[in-house]
Amino acid sequence: MKVIFIFIDGIGTGNKNRDTNPIYAAHTQVLSNMIDNARFTADASMGVPGLPQSATGQTAIFTGINAPAVLNRHLSGQPTVTLKKLIQDINIFGQLMKMGLTVTNANVYRDEYLANMLEVKDRRNRPSVTSVMGMAENIKFRNVKDFMENNGVYHDITGDILKESGYEVDVISPEEAAQNLYRLSRQFDFTLYEHFITDYAGHKFEMDRATEVVVNLDRFLGKLVDMLDFEQEDVLIITSDHGNLEDISVRTHTMNRVPVIVKGKKAEQVEKEINSLVDIMPFVIELFRRELDGNDKEN
Repeated sequence: MKVIFIFIDGIGTGNKNRDTNPIYAAHTQVLSNMIDNARFTADASMGVPGLPQSATGQTAIFTGINAPAVLNRHLSGQPTVTLKKLIQDINIFGQLMKMGLTVTNANVYRDEYLANMLEVKDRRNRPSVTSVMGMAENIKFRNVKDFMENNGVYHDITGDILKESGYEVDVISPEEAAQNLYRLSRQFDFTLYEHFITDYAGHKFEMDRATEVVVNLDRFLGKLVDMLDFEQEDVLIITSDHGNLEDISVRTHTMNRVPVIVKGKKAEQVEKEINSLVDIMPFVIELFRRELDGNDKEN
């Protein structure tokens, strides 16, 4: 079984008003159709008052722990010392590796950012939740050379930002990026890809830019779905940490639930329900546990 987990920052299940929701305003409708048919929606508040935020929401997704309840508040940006300790103690990479499974982070990091992050030279390059998780489990971080060799995906999908940053790279199409992610995922049991341009676009308050972001993401997801074999070995999981992009009439995050899109016949057999962000990691663990139990019985 091959599981691809795509984390998309800042998308909720808002209304379908094309004047305020770029997910439905885009001329391609892959993401909107996925949201409409999502198997689950998850509460991003997790019982803690206030607007859901990235650091606590992502920690909850990738640890299964109610991070806002631990801090007694929602926290934006990168994880603090307390959250880092939670992530280092338990995270989805580590749990899967203990089960004998192979995992990878498909994201490409800019060389200087990666160096600063790993050596803690610059507080502006503090690691995200997924980066802390990767460091805790000694996961290989991908750099610009990997992008050039089609061995990873940049967070903007196409690599435009890499080129704008001065790197001599060829910008690729969303479809080519999807092919790269697909090829990479064939080498691992669990492949993670994080796309956070969506949250930035939601905060920018600009419909044209937000719609452009959705179109690129739609093209990427559409090509990836076309390549995956959901009847046999592939499972695709897509979720988010909080709402934002679905309502650009406000600059802040939203209280909307987030979609949890699950595609693949093997995932349909998992009976666990997803009601909040803390339920996502246990769902993934159970998915693999069922697969491993089935393989043991066959042998």
